[in-house]
Amino acid sequence: MEEGVIVYSIKDLENFSGIKAHTIRIWEKRYKILVPARKDSNIRMYSESELKKILNVAYLNRNGFKISRIAVLDEDELTGQVMVVSSLHDDPDQNFQPGKVLMSALRFNEDQFKEALLPFVKKHGIEEAYIKFLHPLLVKSRILWQTGSLSRAQEQFVRNTIRDIIINEDNYLRSVRGKDVISVAMINTSDNFSDNNFLFYKYALKKRGFDVIFTGDILPASEVVEMHRIKPFKFLIVNSGAFDYAKKKIEYFNSISKSLQIKKIVFTDYPGLPDKKTPEKIIITRDPAEFVEKISFLK
Repeated sequence: MEEGVIVYSIKDLENFSGIKAHTIRIWEKRYKILVPARKDSNIRMYSESELKKILNVAYLNRNGFKISRIAVLDEDELTGQVMVVSSLHDDPDQNFQPGKVLMSALRFNEDQFKEALLPFVKKHGIEEAYIKFLHPLLVKSRILWQTGSLSRAQEQFVRNTIRDIIINEDNYLRSVRGKDVISVAMINTSDNFSDNNFLFYKYALKKRGFDVIFTGDILPASEVVEMHRIKPFKFLIVNSGAFDYAKKKIEYFNSISKSLQIKKIVFTDYPGLPDKKTPEKIIITRDPAEFVEKISFLK
């Protein structure tokens, strides 16, 4: 690969896509989904185009496409199918068209982009505006980046501008103090692409009167124990849009909830349907709307 070009490990692809490294290796061998370069030590290295491809493959797979069907698609067919599927989630009745709004972001005009977004925040409030407008816009911009319609810089510009809006609204909230205030810890275990969602979840919790312990950057799950030692909390929010939801991981967090006497652990941005056998203390949410709905049960 060329010098200066960003390269990714198979673990990076797992974290971003939510597809286990073991599965990616099988798909490479069986379907030639990816053809990674290798270091002298035989370690796989992936380019940004391959990262985009596995994100597209994962997106279609989670939307009901079998891997055998995806594997026969060429690059144009793959990106085209992603665009078709993503458009099915657009709400034609909303007075909001993500494609048109994104046009103001193409030239990195922050003032114009914010002018297109802030009226919705002012009219609906940040919570409803994020669920109905800003989050769909983030999803759309990520799909456009995956399919090559937006550059990485443009997609990051969209994310960071919306991030500024959330932080600004969060700064208006006053933290609730007192001995009866319930503490909630938040830990980001993976996936920088959903960090805006996590900021929104912090806002939603603060708005409901919780004392929120927010660390922001990605941390290993083991940090939960140290956080609880320093400042005990009753609830834990885990950002895991690309997290390995294998049974052993669920059991790990369920074990933590018992040993630390945590009432509930909420996993956010899970890309599929939760297992019917999910432990009682574990709550799984798939998007901001479902998160807001489920946190009403945290008492």
